[in-house]
Amino acid sequence: MDVPPDALNALVPNLILQPLVENAIRHGIEPHSKPGLIELRAQRADGILTLDVSDNGRGLAGNQTEEGVGLTNTRARLRTLYGEAYGFEMRSVAGSGLLVRLTIPLRPGEAAILKIGAPVSNGREP
Repeated sequence: MDVPPDALNALVPNLILQPLVENAIRHGIEPHSKPGLIELRAQRADGILTLDVSDNGRGLAGNQTEEGVGLTNTRARLRTLYGEAYGFEMRSVAGSGLLVRLTIPLRPGEAAILKIGAPVSNGREP
């Protein structure tokens, strides 16, 4: 995971990366016997947050353009939230698998740094 400190407080729609990671596992890594790798990256620049999910699987087959429910719903959610101010790109990376890139308007929020294993609170008393 490559997320620079200046991108940690960016607001990201809940579960927007989940279908992308699931597809990377299911279609990129699972069909192969070699070890799989999924990388998550974030970058902010000029008021835009870029989120990348990549895997070392087979990439897209030829001119494959058909999308399943997860990707279709992800695009629809982004369109509803951001109108035309979002980007969604899928491309094979020669010898490296598939890269899915989302670009959304940068909306800073409170710092959201979680320590692995630390309890998570929703800010309300139980």
